[in-house]
Amino acid sequence: MKIIEELKKKAKKIDAVIIVPEANLDKRVYSACKEILDKKISKLIVFGKPKDFDDSFKSDYCQIIDIEKYKNLNKFATDLYELRKAKGMTLDEANELVKHADYFSMMLLKEGLADGVVAGATWSTANTLRPALQVIKTKKDKSIVTGITLMVKKGAEPKVFADVSLIENPTCENLADIAISCAEFVEKVLGLQPKVAMLSYSTKGSASSDMVDKVKKATELANKKSSYLIDGEMQVDSALDKATAIKKGVTSEVGGNANVLVFPDLNAGNIGYKLVARMGGYTAIGPIMLNFNKPVNDLSRGSNVEEIINTICVTKLLI
Repeated sequence: MKIIEELKKKAKKIDAVIIVPEANLDKRVYSACKEILDKKISKLIVFGKPKDFDDSFKSDYCQIIDIEKYKNLNKFATDLYELRKAKGMTLDEANELVKHADYFSMMLLKEGLADGVVAGATWSTANTLRPALQVIKTKKDKSIVTGITLMVKKGAEPKVFADVSLIENPTCENLADIAISCAEFVEKVLGLQPKVAMLSYSTKGSASSDMVDKVKKATELANKKSSYLIDGEMQVDSALDKATAIKKGVTSEVGGNANVLVFPDLNAGNIGYKLVARMGGYTAIGPIMLNFNKPVNDLSRGSNVEEIINTICVTKLLI
């Protein structure tokens, strides 16, 4: 698909190093890294012993680190302890945690020795996000990390769905922040004008409930905090079909033209993107995590090789 090839070309031009800590643990991740390196799409850091990897990994584009033999392991432990001692972490605990690939990855990233992390093919989301939240933390102007998917299909404009993986029952403030973060992503990574639809089962007051009021308030907050095109509340048919949008009273440019769909809760977002992928023929790239100080992405444990490659490329574009 054209959009995926364009993202790969853009990513290839960025000089950055991505940590892929599960390359020695999973055949899919290994194959994805091998292709990334063979095509020189990105420089990588992987963990293990040189004998665990073939010649593709033994080049200027890849650093193989044996964690237990890493020369700065004690420094990483001390730095982690300083970061977390106020939360009750002891130096002994820090010394143990930095030997684990998840915390070690985040410390490499924190110390500026890499530019991003892509993990989660074998780990739980918690194993990726807990150390990221503790070590990398969120951007100062963001209150939350949100998990989105980029939905692509041949002949169709790409779309962003959010939140699909993290925030179960977002507040109106959360929804507003999700909308703005998605708009920033569309503008920066895709180079498109964001048109954000705040989804509900109601369009412009066709129904009344606390659920609808939350989306209305979120839309108001998002518009106060940004100048992006953000409109709601609206049903998904009003977001995607212009004639329906007009009929239901949506007068903004978002109606019928939305390229960002913000769902009211995690149930709707997760179900929505998987339905569109399975039944609508779209490819889902992600989940993509937004708002960390440095990019960290959590792979689905069902990811295939191409999806892992795509996520590495998007991670570079978030730098």
